Amino acid sequence: MNNPFDILNAKLDSIEVLIHQALQRNALQPIVEIGGLELAQEVTRLSKARLYTLVSTRQIPHSKRGNKLYFNRVDLLAWVEQGTRVGKEVANG
Repeated sequence: MNNPFDILNAKLDSIEVLIHQALQRNALQPIVEIGGLELAQEVTRLSKARLYTLVSTRQIPHSKRGNKLYFNRVDLLAWVEQGTRVGKEVANG
């Protein structure tokens, strides 16, 4: 007589393989999140007015289609990272 736990273990093993394959497929595909002004506010923590100013002076990465502004999360994160300032060294003396 077959052990019922052997059947369960075989099913669990096949589920584990399927989950691993699905995770591998998703890990290979970069997540590109495109959004509007709300996404830009979430990533940068800036006000709408400040974002509009940065867009009008082309200082922040964005796309425009008609009257709509679009922002890419990855581009915004890179833009924020570029603005990182190095602390000033205080002169002793």
